[in-house]
Amino acid sequence: MASLTLSPAEHDFITRGVESGFRSDGRGSLDRREVTLRIGMISQANGSARCRVGNLGVGTDILVGIKAEVNPWSPSDGVPENSGTIVCNVDCSPSAAQEFEGRGGEELNVELTQLLDRIFNGPQSGIDLEKLCIIPKQAYWILHVDVLVLDVKGGIVDALVWATRAALMSTRLPRVVVESIPDENGVMQAEFDVVDDPEDMTELVGVENMPIAVTFFQIGRRFVVDPSEQEEAVSQARMTVAVSPGMDICAMQKGGVLRGFSPALLAEIMQSAQTVASEEFERFKNLYSEARSQTLDQMDEPSTGSTFLVPF
Repeated sequence: MASLTLSPAEHDFITRGVESGFRSDGRGSLDRREVTLRIGMISQANGSARCRVGNLGVGTDILVGIKAEVNPWSPSDGVPENSGTIVCNVDCSPSAAQEFEGRGGEELNVELTQLLDRIFNGPQSGIDLEKLCIIPKQAYWILHVDVLVLDVKGGIVDALVWATRAALMSTRLPRVVVESIPDENGVMQAEFDVVDDPEDMTELVGVENMPIAVTFFQIGRRFVVDPSEQEEAVSQARMTVAVSPGMDICAMQKGGVLRGFSPALLAEIMQSAQTVASEEFERFKNLYSEARSQTLDQMDEPSTGSTFLVPF
């Protein structure tokens, strides 16, 4: 995904460094850069989050919005009669990287959309999709997950999953009242009404069970997580592993076409994924709690009638 062109000397320096166990920025092979997380970034959305990995201007920046929509059920939808669904869409902004200009980002958009769908749409997501069913065979909730990649400086996949996970955790749905009403023939029919009250909202069920993703980039004979832009430019392949809070591997997706992973390296990646994920869940929990507290504090602050733009 990186558009950098490195000299042979730079390529050799980074590769030999990773194989020897050190990186140019001083991190270990399984260390992630600084992560900043915010929620409630889009007032019109049912849930939203923004995640930046790395420092301002030299990091990867992702914005996610969740929009809930009631949809009439049809067998052709491919949605179970007693369930709802999640629809993902990723759009890489042309200003995020040079290779995204024109039609350059379309292939990556499709790949990242498929990855999100593989992680978050289904039982592996941990979300109770049956709770998104309003009336079986009649109506259900669709959660549209719209992702905008604002900037890319390496490690886009994990930032994407972090932002999506936070957005889904912050999502609130209007309460739905279901009643049985007799039709003209006296037969009882189920009808529903969506309560239009911003104070009467419900959270998604099971969001605490959502997985987190750890993406490994192969460089030479070894691998790293959360690569810098330079490291990503010299990587031969990448493997994204989604791990549940119970440390179960629930999804995998390979990217890159220069080289495949050897069985021994792949086994090490699986083990490392669980080790890294156990630390990432705790880190995500702390960052999300901090972001939630900041959002609640902002809601409690009285409005002064002025608008200030604060750098993210």
